[in-house]
Amino acid sequence: GPGASSLTGIFYENGPFVVSEDLNVFRRKYSWTNAFSMLYIDNPVGAGFSFTETDPQGYAKNQEDILRGLYEALEQFFRLFPEQKQNDFYIAGESYAAKYITSLSLLICLQKQNGISNLKESLNLKGVAIGNGILNPLSYINLSETFFNRGLIGEQQANVQKKGEKNLINLVQNKQYSKAYDVFGILVGWGIYRFSGYSSLENVLQPHKSKDENYYKNYLNLPEVRRAMHVGNLELNFTSAVVHRYLKNDFMQSNKLILERLLNFNIKVLIYNGNLDLFIHTAGQEMFLGSLNWTYAEEFKTAKREIWQNKRGFIIGYKKRARNFSFISICNAGRLVPHDQPLYAFEMIKKFVEN
Repeated sequence: GPGASSLTGIFYENGPFVVSEDLNVFRRKYSWTNAFSMLYIDNPVGAGFSFTETDPQGYAKNQEDILRGLYEALEQFFRLFPEQKQNDFYIAGESYAAKYITSLSLLICLQKQNGISNLKESLNLKGVAIGNGILNPLSYINLSETFFNRGLIGEQQANVQKKGEKNLINLVQNKQYSKAYDVFGILVGWGIYRFSGYSSLENVLQPHKSKDENYYKNYLNLPEVRRAMHVGNLELNFTSAVVHRYLKNDFMQSNKLILERLLNFNIKVLIYNGNLDLFIHTAGQEMFLGSLNWTYAEEFKTAKREIWQNKRGFIIGYKKRARNFSFISICNAGRLVPHDQPLYAFEMIKKFVEN
């Protein structure tokens, strides 16, 4: 994101269906719908089949705009299905959705605390799960170091990249977020991608997007599928460039203060990271989480980092926890953890929800 469709989650990660190369649909073995009722939302407007007829007024420009639209969507859902409101409610997502998730969750917690809500009853929010979340962009922009340490670029190339990264850091620190975003695009497109030959930062083992990501996209564009979904002639945006453009000033801003406030409420928070992600890398994420200022910050910093193994001794990942806050690094997975490690992602989310 921003502007990536949640249809990717349904058909490529943890939804009930998988689409094959010949566009046949099969059930996913480790779908999260096997254990939970799931609601997937294309957010912000312009992602997926969601649309606005007013440009630029209808598009989100900042987190406040995004939050307003997302909260209104939840309001409408629970008006249509009021029986669902009594259920425990969890909010989950990955990558750029980390910003939406933390902001929405904090709003719900504050409304419950103050007894103010547009919903007749407060949502029964129990927890938040964020996968490879873009929570603090400055923690991940050291691509020169990441790519050099993995042998994907040379020393001279890394030095060139570092100069640009220093400029980017200065822009962010001076709150010139839109310029910082432009510089970041240059550093990735004309720097890292050109030096390494990669065209994706999601998984070190996959220099380019996997072709199987196109299967479900082709399926959703079939005329009979579009008719069944009642989407008419709407354009399907899996990653909307328009949404991306309007949110360029938001991309480089941190959600640190929001996450810190959220952690002080009595809800469970899980941050998990696939350790093969080249941008939202585990080292940067863990260092960022260790810098958070909240009630049990010191307890989290000193918490034991445990090995997560299966019964045969195979290492699944690593975990640490303090009170209501857990951080898990999952091995052999990139940014799309439920796709890369479906069984262990399913086990993880079940254990999180079921304590």
